Amino acid sequence: MKKILLLGLFLNAFSVYGEAIVNIEDQRNEGKVGFFSKIGFQLSGSRGNEDRDFYSLNLRLDNNTENIESFLIAQTSERKKNEIKTSDSTFVHGRLIFLNKTSFSTEFFAQHSKNPFRSFLQRDVIGFGTRINLDDSTKLGFGVLTEDEEDLQGIETDTERLSMYFTDKYELAENIDLLLTAYYQPSLDETDDYKASILTGVNFTVNENVSISLQFSSFYDSIPPEFADKQDEQISTEFSYSF
Repeated sequence: MKKILLLGLFLNAFSVYGEAIVNIEDQRNEGKVGFFSKIGFQLSGSRGNEDRDFYSLNLRLDNNTENIESFLIAQTSERKKNEIKTSDSTFVHGRLIFLNKTSFSTEFFAQHSKNPFRSFLQRDVIGFGTRINLDDSTKLGFGVLTEDEEDLQGIETDTERLSMYFTDKYELAENIDLLLTAYYQPSLDETDDYKASILTGVNFTVNENVSISLQFSSFYDSIPPEFADKQDEQISTEFSYSF
């Protein structure tokens, strides 16, 4: 069994609207058999006219066999200004994939997140779908999910959605790749209710152990919780070390 530990350090991260948008596709260890783990963190702070502190910690665990792949992702972050908390979020995502000899595989997934500073107290998602391997780098996904969201006033909303995604990797030059992932989740009941996101990353492979990634992500919710913005965006730089 091959075991890899990746340490991700996010440098010069800049959040335009909100907290990190987690790219599930960008972190898959697809086609690799064994146990894999990854821990990443971001720390920043300033002192002077304003005291600012920020941290983000994430953990990923993968356990893959020839017939079944599974992974768990957990993330937490907090931001303070003059000792007053201005953002706080948690995120957990688990997925189980059943493989076969065709280009189609079956996925089951569950997700839990909290972010009161984006005006929702809690969001739980459970669903299943089909993943299609068009080639080694190009994938499509189709499925359905149930979303249970609770806002800061304690009002709960249950929504059934279609779940569709596209992901691909493009080689720009030697040791430089562009990763692109797009998600679209329309409601089955309301045509004007949908969630969409685009996540991109330019990865620079320095050597066998070191890589640097420049990332941009954008998330859009056509009917967000009350007082929340419809769009969140983030730009960040990630440093990764593997051994």
